[in-house]
Amino acid sequence: MGILGASGYGGAELLRLFKGHPQVELVGFSSRKHEGKPLASAWPQLWDGRLFAAQEEVLEKAEVLFLALPNGLAMGIAPEALKAGKRVIDLSGDFRLPPEVYEAWYGIPHQSPGLYQEAVYGLPELHREELKGAKLVANPGCYVTAATLALAPLAAEGALKGAFVVGLSGVSGAGREGEGTFFAEVNENLRPYKAGGTHRHIPEMEQNLGRLLAQGRAPRTHGEVGEVRLSFTPHLVPMTRGILVTAEAEVAGDWDQGALEALYRDFYASEPFVRVLDTLPETKGTYASNRVDLRPLYEARTGRVLVFAALDNLVKGMAGQAVQNFNLMMGFPEDLALPREGIWP
Repeated sequence: MGILGASGYGGAELLRLFKGHPQVELVGFSSRKHEGKPLASAWPQLWDGRLFAAQEEVLEKAEVLFLALPNGLAMGIAPEALKAGKRVIDLSGDFRLPPEVYEAWYGIPHQSPGLYQEAVYGLPELHREELKGAKLVANPGCYVTAATLALAPLAAEGALKGAFVVGLSGVSGAGREGEGTFFAEVNENLRPYKAGGTHRHIPEMEQNLGRLLAQGRAPRTHGEVGEVRLSFTPHLVPMTRGILVTAEAEVAGDWDQGALEALYRDFYASEPFVRVLDTLPETKGTYASNRVDLRPLYEARTGRVLVFAALDNLVKGMAGQAVQNFNLMMGFPEDLALPREGIWP
């Protein structure tokens, strides 16, 4: 396998995780910024004497390609890679949404609109069977993974009417060259961003939950999509990594805490990387793991459901999820080379 964009945070996590994967040979990794330089020039924590290769060299050698690139680049690379018989896992947003929706929210003309119908949405908890043997996987990101898994059982039950989602993210979620992430701006500071229904991940969240609402517990990527409306407001917090989402859901039907917990425990009973807690989750509990921690609460006074979700944005929210998809794609054990346990402190 090969990685394009290995000098970004997602690329670094892929390198770290695949070093412990017994079924993988890493044939190359690229970065236009670091091409020809040792891996340690970008990632001193990784012990590997090889150099960043040219993108063309990685494309030629690898049978499976991980595209850890900015939005808008994968759509130009994936078609030729697939034509050459390679498999592709894209960590950007290029194949997650219908082309017309993508163009409206990302502001980028889609170069390969026909490929969207070939892409499998890479959230294993919803699309596990489709991912087995997939050729092109659209790997979802951190906020969407957390919000979708927080509300999925309610949507699949037909009980979700709408939701208000508040997300808090560590600075690494903005990427290695993200704007507004200088220490002096982030330290001792907390701020919302892309508020007022403007965040580009909103249609992806609504699409995921709409699939569940229309199709039930095992939706198809390109199946029917019901209508779900949610409000989402992200916040940047002064920590390196981690996502905490609080979803306040308006629900149909009669609920109490016991019925709500039973729904969530049944929905995720067989999931290797989702844990339904008796206590409220925290980001440190999932740090460096591929796990999602959830806690649903029924608020009797208002009749609303609160769901809290925590995950590591660079692992289950990015690279770890990509490895999980790779394992399913290739027929390996789903949890191979993926940590369930976090690091503390």
